[in-house]
Amino acid sequence: MPSDHVLSTHSISPPGMDVLDEAGVGEAVRSVTPPSHFVRLNVDGELLDWKLPEHRGLYCPRRKRLDGLLQQAAMGAGVQLLDRTRVTSLMQRDGRVHGVQTIVDGREHIFTAGLVVGADGRQSTVARLVGAEEYLGYDAPRATYWGYWDAPTLWKTDPAYRFDAYFALVGPHIRAIFQTDQDQLLIASSPPINQIEMWRADPRRTLREALNSDPITARLIRDSAPHGQVCGTAKERFFFRRAVGSGWALVGDAGHHKEWLLGDGITEALLQARSLAIAIGVGTDGALSRWWRGRDVAALPLYFVGQIAGAPERPAELQRVFFSALARQPALMARMVAVIDRQLSPFEALPVPQVLSCITAAALRGRWRVIPEILGMGRRALAADREMRLRCELLAETEALLSLARKAA
Repeated sequence: MPSDHVLSTHSISPPGMDVLDEAGVGEAVRSVTPPSHFVRLNVDGELLDWKLPEHRGLYCPRRKRLDGLLQQAAMGAGVQLLDRTRVTSLMQRDGRVHGVQTIVDGREHIFTAGLVVGADGRQSTVARLVGAEEYLGYDAPRATYWGYWDAPTLWKTDPAYRFDAYFALVGPHIRAIFQTDQDQLLIASSPPINQIEMWRADPRRTLREALNSDPITARLIRDSAPHGQVCGTAKERFFFRRAVGSGWALVGDAGHHKEWLLGDGITEALLQARSLAIAIGVGTDGALSRWWRGRDVAALPLYFVGQIAGAPERPAELQRVFFSALARQPALMARMVAVIDRQLSPFEALPVPQVLSCITAAALRGRWRVIPEILGMGRRALAADREMRLRCELLAETEALLSLARKAA
């Protein structure tokens, strides 16, 4: 460590940058990584540009540099790092985890601890060893492949590129562009999972062919080849896992993994790490349980949005109608920016009266496909609302038990 993590794109939204600032590494990220303030969405040719506030940009630092900065900050705060160390089992006594057994430099070593935190990704060893149950899980409907290209001159000079980040949902495909370190662009394509064998056979050629099918990405890669290997991930699974137990906790992708299209994974992990640190500071199992339930309440809305946005059978006509309406209404656009900044739930971004008005107007213009699509979305929204209510009830129950425990003490 540190090293580039080949199975992760690496955008960070403003709330994630806030945590990096608190950790003392935000300015180091900004010193090399360009900010993204203008985000363009392309839904089957319907374009929508979002402008983030000047001081609230998106950043996409390369993982090797970001992880190195975090590693240095942690060690500066007193953390002992053991590189090339593998956890083989957990130490348990009376049903409680109290340490880990590891292999360090080829030799077994035991570390005892009051709490073992698994921050070890979606294939978490700690989650497997404690048997953390999964819920709300589903198999990813897409694969994702990406590479790194030098940004051509036209990236900042051509009027066609009046944006800093780009997401396109065209037909069954999703494509994305992020600015990253060293004047490079991370350019990605996310095909339906039923095309995975073709991509696996020759990811470099297939990614280039996919990007050449979109004039926006085609011009960016026309005169160059990607640096290094093309990265890819397939057969992903998105889920929540039980996040705490007796003597253990899971944070980041180890406990919750969601659709990459949202570009929210690192931000989510940073926010969870900050809130988990506060719960650990309280020093009780009850505080950890409350953190877990609060994590679910905070993460569920974007999880469901990702599930809808990433589906190959997305409500295309409905999306075009909404995007067209958003482009004409600055107040609604401001609400969408607030969602990116975690100031507003995506479920609250579009007021129901305005949604109904958009649907009615579209139907009267002959765009009848919006009717079954909005009905389908309504069913999904009801299911999401039921799940959200359940998680809020579980959080309230946990808080009530904590209050009783404090009174008893």
